[in-house]
Amino acid sequence: MLSSSIVLSLIVTAIALGASIMGLSIFKTQTILKLFKTESEQLGWRIMFLLMIVFLGGYLLCIYLTVTKLIQWIPLLTGMVFFFGALFVFFSVTIYYQTLQRLLSVQEQYRTAKEKAESTLFKLQETQQAQMQLIQRETMLALGTMVAGVAHEINNPISFIHGNLEFLHQYINDLLSLLATYADVYPNPDIKIVKAIANSDLKFIQKDLPKLLNSMTVGTIRIQEIVESLSNFSRLNESDYKKADIHEGIDSTLVILQHRLNCYTSNNKPISVIKQYENIPHIFCNPRFLNQVFLNLINNAIDALLKKAANLSSITDETPTIWIHTFHSQHNEITISIADNGCGMSEEVCQNIFQPFFTTKPVGQGTGLGLSISYQIIVEQHGGSIKCTSTANQGTKIDIKLPIKQAEKTVVTQSTHDYS
Repeated sequence: MLSSSIVLSLIVTAIALGASIMGLSIFKTQTILKLFKTESEQLGWRIMFLLMIVFLGGYLLCIYLTVTKLIQWIPLLTGMVFFFGALFVFFSVTIYYQTLQRLLSVQEQYRTAKEKAESTLFKLQETQQAQMQLIQRETMLALGTMVAGVAHEINNPISFIHGNLEFLHQYINDLLSLLATYADVYPNPDIKIVKAIANSDLKFIQKDLPKLLNSMTVGTIRIQEIVESLSNFSRLNESDYKKADIHEGIDSTLVILQHRLNCYTSNNKPISVIKQYENIPHIFCNPRFLNQVFLNLINNAIDALLKKAANLSSITDETPTIWIHTFHSQHNEITISIADNGCGMSEEVCQNIFQPFFTTKPVGQGTGLGLSISYQIIVEQHGGSIKCTSTANQGTKIDIKLPIKQAEKTVVTQSTHDYS
């Protein structure tokens, strides 16, 4: 049966296919050997390489014996194949075991390194947040102390001046009345008095002096309002968390930044601030920290407007504007929206602005802490959220959502007007 031509053809075909597979395995083993750098790592694979060559020789010899019909030698060849096959399996299992051990060892090292890296990163983030909180507190304390000190120093003399203006107004009215009485009693004064009256332009003084006093009174009242806003902004003598009026904090911040809002851009237009205040309740918060958020955001909006104006190649009729909108949103929250039509940001920059020490400003003009501290104040300290949307060369919008905690029934009167 084994000597039939069909059977011999099938046997030769099967052995030839086995030889081809073995040849391919030898080629791949040569490639594997190139991956190892040391002789000890290559030893096991070299032995397997030699065994595969022996197998390939056995396949070729088996084909020869089959073709020449020397069937009696095939049992001997089969025994040798079984022996070398057992050696091949042994070395295969040994190499697989060693490779698996190396893999598990590398995985363990990777896991340990990953855990150490994560632990180090966590500690770094904790340290970074602690440093940010320290910087935030020191900044607000220094700013609040300075503002409160300036407000106090201004308040004392201006209160003295404002308090005495009323008496000055009365004294001047008495003097002017006395001059009028004197003119009625002595309608024909001495020539020296006539010349003195002509030189001093007495009629103009009598008409303008009350107006001058009224202007001085209005000026001192305005200064007192600014001093009150400075005191509200610093809030040094208040508890950390309390029910506070958000609108009052925004208005105080705008007073602090009024000198920057009056900066003229390329089209000789000052920055306009449009406030849209809706009825929102007082919320339980830390007003000093929220004032710092408003200061950072409005400062950034002013920077964006000035940057856009500086980059414009031609004069434009567009008015640099900051919009501040507050309203009572859903889920028992209030929303504070601060938008501008400044230079805007790319999507990539917008996604990173709340990262610590990230800044697009030149060296020396920004620390990269303002927005990250604002994020920490809103999200971590007040349980709110802050979101940025921006389009390059069109503007930026920051939406702040704050939860209403123990809201009062009293609400702020609605106001929609320009702040100039």
